[in-house]
Amino acid sequence: MSNIVPDLEATPVPEGLRLWWFGGPSLAIKTPRATVYLDPYYRQRSDNSPPFLRAIPNVFYPDTVSHADLIISTHDHGDHCDQPTLAPMVAHTAARLAFAESSLAKAATWPGFPTDRITAMPPGATLTVGDVTLTAEPCRDWSDTQAVTYVLQSQGLTVFLGADTLYFAGLEGIGRRYSVDLAVFALARNRRDIIDAELYLDPPALVRAAQAVGARRVLPIHWDIWEAWVEDPQALRAPLEGTGIELLLLGQGQSYALAPPR
Repeated sequence: MSNIVPDLEATPVPEGLRLWWFGGPSLAIKTPRATVYLDPYYRQRSDNSPPFLRAIPNVFYPDTVSHADLIISTHDHGDHCDQPTLAPMVAHTAARLAFAESSLAKAATWPGFPTDRITAMPPGATLTVGDVTLTAEPCRDWSDTQAVTYVLQSQGLTVFLGADTLYFAGLEGIGRRYSVDLAVFALARNRRDIIDAELYLDPPALVRAAQAVGARRVLPIHWDIWEAWVEDPQALRAPLEGTGIELLLLGQGQSYALAPPR
């Protein structure tokens, strides 16, 4: 598959926002005045032991990124905070960096990485770049206690970026504080024979999480990237039935536009 970065950078977004999904946990959101990358990652295997092996080709090549206004990291796992991915993006752009505290601590160990460009984003922190306002919210990650989710607001639209969160009661509070047009959650098959823990939302849990934040639409991501952990996003259709939540399924490299409210 070809590199989608040139198309992303060349595509105008005169109103609303457009989201590109790279596969795995990674995406970009473009508005009239900002280009935002979430958890960019392009490597073929994770740093876990045993390693996770990539099941999909790359459509995103970080060394070709020439413009970014904001780069976000939700937590310190390798596929969400990766030096070989982030270093060329930071070198070739003037992007500000919004990192969970665990991601900042990890980046501080990378020789020469410009940590002075990083804004630490514990829950409650807010950062505005261009026409985008980003707010960090709590997260229930399976291993990173400093992981965060984010709420991105622009053009009268609200996108909830769920990172690798599992369901937790705090999602209900997020749903009360915001009117969520689109929620993005990580879906995958939990392989307790490999790691005896719940790492990702399964289909019923993802629907429960989407209902908790009051999402009008939900986009599952992450379900495709790791060979042993691939899930079928079509499995969301049955538990979503009757909820009123629209299921948005994107192929790797595809994009979706949200128009501003009229």
